[in-house]
Amino acid sequence: MPVARHCGGLLESEAVSEASSATGRVPALVVFLVSGLAALGCGSRSGLDAEQLDRLDRTDEVAATPLQAAPQAPGCVDFVRSYASVPPAVMLLIDRSTSMGFNFAADGDTRWNVLREAIVDPEQGLLASLDQRASVGLMLYTGEGGFNNPAGCPLITRVDAQFGNVDRVRDAYLAAEPALRGDTPTGESIAQATEVLSQLGSAAPRYILLATDGEPDTCAQPKPQEGMPTAIAAAQDAFARGIRVYTVGVSEGIGADRVQQMANAGAGKDPSLVYGIDVDAEQPLFANSDPKLLAAQLAGIIGDVRTCTIELGTPIGNEGSLQGRLILDGRRLQRDAREGWTFVDDDTLSIHGTACDTILGTGQRLEVRFPCDAEGAPLPR
Repeated sequence: MPVARHCGGLLESEAVSEASSATGRVPALVVFLVSGLAALGCGSRSGLDAEQLDRLDRTDEVAATPLQAAPQAPGCVDFVRSYASVPPAVMLLIDRSTSMGFNFAADGDTRWNVLREAIVDPEQGLLASLDQRASVGLMLYTGEGGFNNPAGCPLITRVDAQFGNVDRVRDAYLAAEPALRGDTPTGESIAQATEVLSQLGSAAPRYILLATDGEPDTCAQPKPQEGMPTAIAAAQDAFARGIRVYTVGVSEGIGADRVQQMANAGAGKDPSLVYGIDVDAEQPLFANSDPKLLAAQLAGIIGDVRTCTIELGTPIGNEGSLQGRLILDGRRLQRDAREGWTFVDDDTLSIHGTACDTILGTGQRLEVRFPCDAEGAPLPR
């Protein structure tokens, strides 16, 4: 599972506006979360040679794993969060194409509604999990007819990144719906996000979280949808300029090869690498159709944002909870509601008191460990 090893962000002026660019010029400030990224996986495997296709055929099951941490036995937890001195700039880039209004599962809600709930829910959504020191913004992107549209391409609704502006992001997202005849110019939208983030002039870590459900097109050629090379190139350029792009597929029918290529490109790696075969390959990320689980998955992608709420990723159980070890900057934290840690539920911890203050302030390293044997049973004390 990708883990961002930083926390960084920069104050940006508030703005909620409609923006488009037929010339490639970038609006003043944009933050991206793509809810239509699932579309990246749809369609043919064009662009791959026979050997790559054969490798993908042998690993589709591996590559299509849901968005989650690396497999481990139930009840086993062992990870480290490393914090930098500045909070992150999180760019939420959300696909607003027509297909985002399609059902996520045969008997479920739409892709748009599932993703939106996972982000905006005031108690369990992604925005609620981001600490107030993060600089968060939103970009909803689509196109309608490409460059032939007098309004330009891509068409973008944005909320500029700003500290503590999660309510503005939430309101803008809640007010939006998929476009009636919306296209998916993913590459051009990533490029605009990259230009904006490159102007921040800060050491803050910068991320684009892209969520999409359809095959990308381009502003120059909305139909047919042949925008994968443009999208891959845009993700590679972003990484080269110090901006990590995480792509999430929001559809059960998304092609694993498309999401795999975008995952690799966003990490500056060869797009043809295959997770489970090639050591350096990035794990492709696919959204869960349950909004609560998806919210936890998205929070995991953002990485080590400073927060006193720790998602474990697996139920621990009463016996397993006795084995927990949390170490903050070399000091072991006790299970204590005032100056230590407690369980919120079976798979979530809360850290309290001065330990929480340290994490939100100058803390550098948090180790979380709940050991168990190969069968998932807690180890003896």
